[in-house]
Amino acid sequence: MNIIKFKVIVSVSIILSTLLFTGCSQKETFTIEGRIDGAAGKTLYLSNVGILKSVSIDSVKIDKAGKFSFTQPRPECYDFYRLQLEKRGRHITIAIDSTETVAITSDTVDFAGNCKIEGSEQSNRIKELVALEDALQKQVNMLIKNTSPAIGETRETIYKLINEFKQNICKEYIAAAPHTSSAYYALYLRLNGAPLFDPMHNRFDSRCFSAVATSLSHSHPHATRAIHLYNTAIKGMRMTQPAKRDTLYLEPTNTASTGLFDIKLPDIDGDSISLTSLKGKVVLLDFTVYGDAKISARNLELRELYDKYKEKGFEIFQISFDGNEHFWKTSAANLPWLCVRDGEGFASYTTTLYRVSRIPTYFLINRANEVVLRDEQVANLEESIKNLIKEK
Repeated sequence: MNIIKFKVIVSVSIILSTLLFTGCSQKETFTIEGRIDGAAGKTLYLSNVGILKSVSIDSVKIDKAGKFSFTQPRPECYDFYRLQLEKRGRHITIAIDSTETVAITSDTVDFAGNCKIEGSEQSNRIKELVALEDALQKQVNMLIKNTSPAIGETRETIYKLINEFKQNICKEYIAAAPHTSSAYYALYLRLNGAPLFDPMHNRFDSRCFSAVATSLSHSHPHATRAIHLYNTAIKGMRMTQPAKRDTLYLEPTNTASTGLFDIKLPDIDGDSISLTSLKGKVVLLDFTVYGDAKISARNLELRELYDKYKEKGFEIFQISFDGNEHFWKTSAANLPWLCVRDGEGFASYTTTLYRVSRIPTYFLINRANEVVLRDEQVANLEESIKNLIKEK
């Protein structure tokens, strides 16, 4: 079985680029320009690919030299646009994020297939995805066309083909760089007009959605596209979660303790640390992301508590979901408590067990290795820690 690691969290460099992107020094518009050979006098249409539908937003007449240009307001986060010639045939999809100008060169013979895109790496990645989507469709069509009386065998072959396709797309485009617009685009690839990834009924698919949703919610938490994807991912994780794992979740009104699920992950030295090995101590089980700008200040607050109560049997078991391992190690090296990392990111089995739907999230565990409180149940963290330390 292929093991695919989800690099879920945005690195410091990406966060910095996001800040620059929103800064006043950046232009408030973007431009799509270029040349289409053999298209003089024809109309070129520009559409915005929204969450639910595409909306035509502009059109231009291509000049005698085949040149055209569109200028539009910059979107709130990465967004997708389509160029279509004479409202028929294939279209070119362009991703706009921090790019100010994208240049397109093509012709009327094969408008989408022959296009050359400059100034947008993500648009070229999307072009690759479209080609892979087309190739899969052709393979499936050929299998159906050549179906023998053994229809069941053909169906199994198609299922296997689709599964391998999704595994590859996830590995190369989603897990490899979930913060990118091409990873988002990959989630919505289609076969026979239907989505290939179904987060509401397929556990693997829901994890793919969660990987991209986590990154987008960190870089653009208030963007409409980010909120929609995050809600979709959370709903998918819940709908595809095995019922037997739901027993750990503590409702805010429930203060009864429950046995914990063990977690065994590597620390910065590569040594596996088990949560159950801390039995006898009061433990703060903390799910975090060092790449989040808010976490540094939060860790300073945790450090005050740790220094105050560590000699009385208090420990912090902090799980990071940072995608960049080197960045995580550098950050964790300065912390005095147990720091481990889940390389599969926010969509990992660990978050499933503990029903983690946001970062940061924490749980308090008593000396008997029982989960007694979730963060939303805690009115005063220090008081809760003191009370658990007093218990024998």
